[in-house]
Amino acid sequence: MKAFFKPIGVALLAIALLAGCNNKPKTIDNNNANKPENTEATANNGNSAATNTANGEGGPTEFSGSIENNVTWPDLGLDVDYIVDGWININGNALLTIEPGVTIMFTGANGGIGVGENAGLRMVGTAEKPIILEGPANNSNNGSWQKVRIESKRNDNQFEYVQFLRGGSDEGEWQGVVHLANGRLGMKNCLIDGSLGMGLVIEYDEGFLTAFENNTIKNCSVYPWLSEYFLPLTKNIGSGNIFENNGKNMICCKNSGTDFQENTTIRELPVPYYFPIGISFDGNKTVTIEPGVKFMMPINTGIGVGDECGFVANGTEEKPIVFFCEEEGEAWNGIRFDSKRNNNVINYCQFKNCGANDSWSERSCLYIRSEAKLTLTNNVFGPSFYNGVGIENIENWGKVTHSGNSFVNCKEGNVWIEGGGEYNGTEFEGGKALENLPQ
Repeated sequence: MKAFFKPIGVALLAIALLAGCNNKPKTIDNNNANKPENTEATANNGNSAATNTANGEGGPTEFSGSIENNVTWPDLGLDVDYIVDGWININGNALLTIEPGVTIMFTGANGGIGVGENAGLRMVGTAEKPIILEGPANNSNNGSWQKVRIESKRNDNQFEYVQFLRGGSDEGEWQGVVHLANGRLGMKNCLIDGSLGMGLVIEYDEGFLTAFENNTIKNCSVYPWLSEYFLPLTKNIGSGNIFENNGKNMICCKNSGTDFQENTTIRELPVPYYFPIGISFDGNKTVTIEPGVKFMMPINTGIGVGDECGFVANGTEEKPIVFFCEEEGEAWNGIRFDSKRNNNVINYCQFKNCGANDSWSERSCLYIRSEAKLTLTNNVFGPSFYNGVGIENIENWGKVTHSGNSFVNCKEGNVWIEGGGEYNGTEFEGGKALENLPQ
């Protein structure tokens, strides 16, 4: 472990940072770092690391620099156990373990922890003894420290009962208090309270959460959760998560395309999923959407379902699946449906404020392409600026099974027949609107 201890400068700074706390800061004599007199953070191989040698003064341990070997930071029984000056990098194969009850205070807005590609960070507290990461006591603002950034995929990256208080930066697109940069992390019973940016960020396409349950993310200036790609939002998402009082209280996915190579379930969360540039579901597997899921779409964006991708949006009467526009009084495009899979279902879904004037979905909440196969039941289409359901080719309508659907305030017509012809013994004229779906 490479550590730098500043006996005079940091000690004076620490006194100011701890204003309002009952601790006196301990300073570290780097020359005596291997001769502890009181408490020490011990390496798993038995070597001493980040050793406190303050002759019994009873203050927190001060640390800056990098960690190169396995290290454990124990609870020192203080209001603040460790003061971190600047950024800690955990390098090589090192694992930093933070024990229950530890409080870490960062000295300023540039403070944080970086976990390298092969390193690890284990912070497992308890309900009675949570682990706390916070900024200086004399700075109650969000952004008082930066973040924890994880690049590694180690299984021992685990956060449980950890409180991240008043962190986060607003400088850059991917600024979150917890930032997975192709990293992986299990996160349970944690609190992110306050950020100038996001709460949780997943950047790049290989990172994801190995567990996510009973977490609370609140008081973030932007999103509680931002992901560059959609697949990380579908992996290992459990129940009991809370998102509240955030500037944009929704789960945001920045990328517009997803190629599913395994069957995937989109879990219900207490806030909507948000797609700033729309989303396309492709690949040759099935996407299942749980009852109660909400999709928020910006103006003039849409959802595409590819011809080989199975699509099962199976809501219930009590918990419908809802697709709606971000801005009241405006319209998103709708769903453009190409899938030829036999298992496609859209049931108990609501399509609201859709049908924008765009060729993507032919101005319809749901545009069903010629070769698509679909069971369409118990859905509500509208309000729509134009049409409820668009049918590309009536002669192939026999591939769609439907019942129990209704329409609300579709301004140009409930059902739009784009390509006319004969279906079930009846001739339909193209470019015309119908009151109901053809029987």
